[in-house]
Amino acid sequence: MRSFLALVVVAVLAACGSSNRLSDGSYVGTMSVSQLSSVTIDGKPMRLAPGARILTTSNTSITPDHVPANSRVRYKLDSQGQVSQVWLLPPAQ
Repeated sequence: MRSFLALVVVAVLAACGSSNRLSDGSYVGTMSVSQLSSVTIDGKPMRLAPGARILTTSNTSITPDHVPANSRVRYKLDSQGQVSQVWLLPPAQ
């Protein structure tokens, strides 16, 4: 029983360390906008969901063409795997 518990703990820790997913279901990455509905996050091309919201560090909404290149972001995906919400993060100090 003790070895099983140790195995479970190791598996959970390994799963937590292998992803950039946060506890609320959002992810952290670096985003650039290629076209109005297409973005690249950590080198992966993704689509913005219809009605996707992009919020700045001052919590104001902006359009995709105003996102600076290679911005650090926190983002959520919808059930289709499209980016539904984006929060621009402040630059690392």
